[in-house]
Amino acid sequence: MGILSRSQEAASESIFKKQVKPNLKEKDGFKHVIMITSFSKWMNQNFGVETKYTIQIEHILNAMQKLGYEIENIEHSTLKNQGLFGDMEGFHTLITYK
Repeated sequence: MGILSRSQEAASESIFKKQVKPNLKEKDGFKHVIMITSFSKWMNQNFGVETKYTIQIEHILNAMQKLGYEIENIEHSTLKNQGLFGDMEGFHTLITYK
């Protein structure tokens, strides 16, 4: 795992602890949703795996499952021309869980 991967995982852990976990609903058998917002890698012009997004969302999904939440569905949307200079893609990930 490279330096960037560790950095992205650390950022994801911080977001999970500070923002995701406090907003998760109690396990009550009902379906709930949480939306995660992320950005693509800087200058993402290549055909390949979007590693930044993958690492960050994967970490959040794993942390939720370790707490006993069941992931029901994951939906994704992309917004072009995002970020300070309009050169990034914004990702919205809607996670449905129980």
